[in-house]
Amino acid sequence: MDRVLPGAGTIEAVLASHEGAWGAGMRVLSVRDLSPGLGQAAVLGVGTTAPDGRLSQWIVKIPSWGHRSLLDSRDSQLDRREAHFFAGNIPRLLPRGLATPPDATVVSHNGLAWIVMRDIGTALHQPWTPGAATTTALRTALLYVPGALHPDLLDTPWLERGGYAAYTHHIPAGHDNLDALTHDPQLKALFTPEQLHGLHTCLDAAEELISRAAKLPTTLVHGDLTPRNAGVDRDNALVLIDWEHVGIGPVGFDLGTFVSLYRAFGGRGELDERALLDVYGQALSDLADTDLRHSAALGFATAHLTWGLHLRLGPGLTAVRQGFLGDAPGQLASHLDDIRSGCLRALAWAPTAGVDTAGH
Repeated sequence: MDRVLPGAGTIEAVLASHEGAWGAGMRVLSVRDLSPGLGQAAVLGVGTTAPDGRLSQWIVKIPSWGHRSLLDSRDSQLDRREAHFFAGNIPRLLPRGLATPPDATVVSHNGLAWIVMRDIGTALHQPWTPGAATTTALRTALLYVPGALHPDLLDTPWLERGGYAAYTHHIPAGHDNLDALTHDPQLKALFTPEQLHGLHTCLDAAEELISRAAKLPTTLVHGDLTPRNAGVDRDNALVLIDWEHVGIGPVGFDLGTFVSLYRAFGGRGELDERALLDVYGQALSDLADTDLRHSAALGFATAHLTWGLHLRLGPGLTAVRQGFLGDAPGQLASHLDDIRSGCLRALAWAPTAGVDTAGH
C-alpha cells in the first residue's frame, strides 16, 4: 500500500537524529516530490539551511516506499540493494572518472532505510549529445576496474546477477501485444510483417541469449544505466544515480542499456552505436589487458535483444494498448516512436548475437 510522503517536519526530525554532512542544527525549508512515475521508491528534493545561513540541496530516497511498478521486476532485493551499495565500500572502489552523489548516507526510520545524498541535478540535467555519449562509453568501461582489483567483490551476495534476464516474464505479454497489433487500427502500421516475425523470433531466443550471456566475461554493472540515471560533470566524470540494480553482468551490457534508451530519454542527435561500442570495447580491453571487444559486442547486443525488447514489447506496448499513456495521437507519438525505433535497432543487432530473424 502506498504511504503518505514524509513532510518537512518528519524529514528534519529524522536527519537531526543522525549524523551526516547536513550538520547539526539543520532546518528543512522545502520538500519537492521527485518520485519517478514507474519507480517503487519515494524520491524527495529537500532544501535545507544551516545555523550560519548556508543553503544546501539534498535528495532523500526511500527505496521501499511501496509504489507498485508496471515494470514488475520481481527482484526480491530491489528495495534494499541501493542502501547496501551506499552503506558499503563499492562507491569508494570506483576509479577516477566514475562518481556517485557526494555525502551519500543511509539512515533508518520506522524500519525503512532512507538514502540521503547531495542533489547533483546540475550534472544530471545537462543535455545529452553524441559527444557526451562517447564520454559515457569510455567511463562505463571503468566499471571493470573494481572487480579486477578486488575479485572478492564479485561474490557480494546482494549484487544483482542476470539483470539482462530481469524482464523475461514479460515475454508472453510481448508475444500477445505483437499479435494484437494487426487488429488495432492505430498500431497496425508500427511494424511490417517481416519485422513482426523478427521480433517474435527474438523473444523466442531469450533462453539461448541468456545462456550465452552467462558465459561472457563479467564486470561490475550499474544495471540501469540510462540517460536519466547518468550525467557528465565538470571534471568529465560519469556521475551515476539509482543503483538499485547494481550487480555483476556481461561486459557491454551497461552501454547497451544506455544506447537503447538514449533517444527515449531526450538524447540529441543520432548515435553511431558501432562507433560507441568500439570506444567501449577498446577501453575495456586496455583495462583488462586482453581483447574483450568481441565479448563486449555480444553483451551489448544481448542488452538490446533482452532488456530492451522485453521492456518495450511487454510493459511498453501494454501501457499503450491499455491507455495508461493517454489515447490522443499526440500523447502517444513519442512512446510509439521509442517502441518502434528501439525494436528496430534491436533487430539490427540480432546477427551479432547469433539470432536469425529471417528464419533461414
